[in-house]
Amino acid sequence: MKFCRRTAGVLFFCMFFLTALPLRASQDTMKKEIALGEKVAADVEKQWERVADPALSARLSMLLGRFLPHLSRPLPYEVRIVREKMVNAFSLPGGIVYFTTGMLDFLRTDAEVAAILAHELIHADRRHVMIQTARASKINLAALVLMIASQGSAGPMILTNLAQVAVTNSYGRDLEREADKEGFRILLEAGFPPAAMVTSLEAMIYDQLKRPYVDPGVFMTHPELSERVAYILQTAREKNVPIRRKKALNLLRPSVESREGKTVLLLDGDPVWSLPESGESRAAAVNAAEKIDDLLQMETAPYEIQIISLDGKNALRVGPSIIAREPLPKGAGTLESFRESLVQSLGEARNKHPGAKYLH
Repeated sequence: MKFCRRTAGVLFFCMFFLTALPLRASQDTMKKEIALGEKVAADVEKQWERVADPALSARLSMLLGRFLPHLSRPLPYEVRIVREKMVNAFSLPGGIVYFTTGMLDFLRTDAEVAAILAHELIHADRRHVMIQTARASKINLAALVLMIASQGSAGPMILTNLAQVAVTNSYGRDLEREADKEGFRILLEAGFPPAAMVTSLEAMIYDQLKRPYVDPGVFMTHPELSERVAYILQTAREKNVPIRRKKALNLLRPSVESREGKTVLLLDGDPVWSLPESGESRAAAVNAAEKIDDLLQMETAPYEIQIISLDGKNALRVGPSIIAREPLPKGAGTLESFRESLVQSLGEARNKHPGAKYLH
C-alpha cells in the first residue's frame, strides 16, 4: 500500500512537471513577444506623435473591451493613436494596435472602427507579424525570438523588418484572409453590425478609385480589396448572416416628431411623411417608422417601394410588408408623395456610401 502511494505520488509529480513545461515555455514566449512589441512601439512613437485624447482613447478602449472575450490569447491588448494623415491601422506583437488619426477620420461610425480593430486584433492574436517576419527571414518563430532577444548582430535588422511588416501591413494572402474571416467572426460575436467590415473596405475601394496614386498605407494588402469584400460576403452567406449596410453606416434611421401641429416621420432627419397631430396619426407614423427601420435597407431596390391596390384602396409597400394604407387621416400627405420621399432618401443614403454594389 505504501509502495502504491509513493508510486502514485511520483507519477503525479511527473505528469504535473511534464504538463507545466509547455505551459511555462508558452508563457515565457509570450513574455518575450510582449517585450518585443514594446520595443517596436517605442520606435513607432519616435516616428509619429502619440495622441493623448482621453475621450477618444476611452471610446477605443470600450470597443476593445467587447472583443476581449472572443480572443484566444491573454495578451495585454491596447489601442493607441498616432498623429498621421495616412489612412492606416496596424498591430504589433504582444497586442498593441495603432490607429492613425487619418484612419479615425476616414471611418464613419463606431461599427467601422470596430471592424478594423477586429481585423488587427486577429493579426495580433494569431502572431501574424511574427509569422510573416519569420517567413521573410526563412527561419522558424522560436529562432526569430531568440535572435532578437540575444542582442546579436542580426537582431536589429530583424526588428526593423518586423516593424516594416506591421506598419505596412505586408502580410501574405493566407494571413490577410484569416484576419478578415476571423475578424468578421469576432465582430459578429461581439455584437457589432457585421456589415461594417464590408462597408469599411468598400469605402477604401472607392477612395482608391478617386486617388489611385495615394500612398497605399493600410491598402498595401494581398489579396486585393475587392477580393476581400467578395470572400467576406461569401462568409456571411455561409453563416446565414444578412449584410445590412445601414446599421454599419448609421443611415436610413427613422424617427417621429411633433412639429407645428403636425406629426412628422423623418429619415436621417429629413421629413418623408406629414400627418395632422392626433393619437391616430402618431400611431400610424410610429408603425410606419418601425417597419421602415426593419424593411428599408441600403440594399432595397427602388422598385420594391411601391403603391399597390388592396381591397379597393391604395397601400404603400416596402419589400414584402405594408407600411401605410388608405384611408389616411384627413390632411395627411399622400402615399404617392410618401413613396417619392422614401425613394429619394434611399438614393441620398447610397450617395453617402457610393462604393457598394447594392443589387448584387
